[in-house]
Amino acid sequence: MDLIFENIKKTITEELAQFRQFSKEELTSSGFVFDDITQYLLDSEGKLLRPIIILLSAKMNGKICKKTYVAAQSMELLHTATLIHDDIVDGAEIRRGIPTIQSQWSPQIAVLVGDYLLAKALDIITKNKIYDVISTATEVVKHLSEGELLQIQKSITMDTTEEDYLKVIYKKTASLICACTRFGALSVDADDATVEQMTEIGKNIGLAFQIRDDILDFDKDNKTGKSYGNDLREHKLTLPLIYALKRSTEDEQKTIIRKIKNCTENPCFIDDIIEFINRQQGIVYAEQKMNRFCRQAISLLEKFPPCDARNALIMLAEYTTIRKI
Repeated sequence: MDLIFENIKKTITEELAQFRQFSKEELTSSGFVFDDITQYLLDSEGKLLRPIIILLSAKMNGKICKKTYVAAQSMELLHTATLIHDDIVDGAEIRRGIPTIQSQWSPQIAVLVGDYLLAKALDIITKNKIYDVISTATEVVKHLSEGELLQIQKSITMDTTEEDYLKVIYKKTASLICACTRFGALSVDADDATVEQMTEIGKNIGLAFQIRDDILDFDKDNKTGKSYGNDLREHKLTLPLIYALKRSTEDEQKTIIRKIKNCTENPCFIDDIIEFINRQQGIVYAEQKMNRFCRQAISLLEKFPPCDARNALIMLAEYTTIRKI
C-alpha cells in the first residue's frame, strides 16, 4: 500500500527534493539554541503529507514557485508544532517509532520548541511577504487549539455526539489539510473560485483522513506506531463508538462507558468495547461516512482539467481511506 504513496510522490519528485533543501536551510540557519533538537526535527521527518498536498495543489493550478515552498514549509512547521504540543497533552513517549521531544528532553522544553516552531512558521510567511496566507494560517492555529480543547472537554463529559466529533476533527485535522490545498492554489495566483474549490477539496480529504485514523485505532494490525485502543484509554469517543452507542440500549451505554473509564486498569475491556463496536456496525458506519467525504473530494477534483498533479491528488484522496499507517 505504501507503493501507492510512493507513486503519488513521483509526480513531484524534483519539487519535493527542493522542498527538503529549503526546509533544511530554514531550520539550520535559524540560530535555534538546541542544535541537537534541530537535528532531531530533520531526522524525524514524517511522510510530508501536508507539503505534498501543497505542492500538488500548486502544480495542478499553475507553476510551483518560491511562494509555494514557503507555504509548504510554514505548514509543515505548524503541523510539527501541534504534534509536539499534542504529545505533551497525551503524555506520549513515542511518535513515528522514535522518542518524543517531551520524553527525550522534557515537557518544558517541548512546550518551548512547539511555541518556537509556531512562531517560525509565521515568521517565514511574513519574511517572504506572503500576506494572503497569514489570515488563514492564524485561523488554523486557532482551530487546532479549539479542537484540542473541545476534545479534552468531551473526554471528561463523555457525551460526544456525531456533530461534536465532526467539529473536533475539522478543527484538529481537516482545517490544516484544507489550508494546504488552499495555500497551494494561492501560491500560484489561482483565481478566487479555484482557491475556494481547492479549500473544499482539502476539507473533505482531511475529514476522510481523520476518520480513517480513528478506525485504525481499533485495528490490532495497524502500522501507525500507536497501540490499538489508544483513543479509548484517553477516553476519546470517535465515530465508530459514537454510532455504536447511539444504536444501543441505555443499559448497554452505561456498561460501555464504565468500561471506557476503567480500560486502563483493565485492558481486557478494550477488546470488549471493540467487539461491541463491531456488533453495532460502528466501523461499517464510519467507513461509509469516510468514503462519502472521499467521493466528494474526488468529484470536485474531476471538475479540473486532467493532469498528473490532479490524478495524484485523486490517488491521495483514495489512499487516505485504505492506508494502514
